[in-house]
Amino acid sequence: MSTHRLDPIHMNFRSVFSFLLTLTVLPGLGCSLKGTGQSSGPDFTLKIDARANVFRAGTGEADALGGGVPAPSVTFDARAGNVLTFSSVSGRVSCCSGGEQFNDADGGTFAGGVTDVESAGGISGITHPNKTMFLVGVFTDNSAAAAPGPARLEATTPANLTPKLFQTFFIGTGKGREFRVPPNASRLYLGFADAYNFTGAPGSYDDNVGELNLTFSIGPKR
Repeated sequence: MSTHRLDPIHMNFRSVFSFLLTLTVLPGLGCSLKGTGQSSGPDFTLKIDARANVFRAGTGEADALGGGVPAPSVTFDARAGNVLTFSSVSGRVSCCSGGEQFNDADGGTFAGGVTDVESAGGISGITHPNKTMFLVGVFTDNSAAAAPGPARLEATTPANLTPKLFQTFFIGTGKGREFRVPPNASRLYLGFADAYNFTGAPGSYDDNVGELNLTFSIGPKR
């Protein structure tokens, strides 16, 4: 009889113990789940056609902006403290349909290796002293670009890592680079800054060949 009287007590003790254990563990789980949300943001994956014209992120007709195809883009939540980082950039591109010279996203030396492309459609141009046909990006918000746009960046300077809205910046392979995203930016366009001999008004996109494959993240700095 005593054994049967002890069973309910034993069961009640186990129930209370389990309840107390649950109260102790759940807060810990809540902290853990919150912590896992503090990542650098989701990964994006894009293919970038060699004809992708970053200036077509601006305003105006396609021909006036240099032709080619529209630069692909991704959208994200605008907030202060976002950074852009690249985990993988592969592929090769050429600025000539014959494909005499191919280069990776960091660019090549075709046409003397100097880039001096002007602004167009409210999107800034860009310069580089010894590279051409390299991957570039442009951040925008929900407003339309307006001429003349921001000043051109020189790709090898520190300012290239802190671009403004509508300001073309050098990405290359992205290796070892962390780009500060403007706090009100909500879209990133990716493509190339091309021109005849990579000098002057944007253009000469239609004979480009090849593509790049990108994986990257936009989010809070870790």
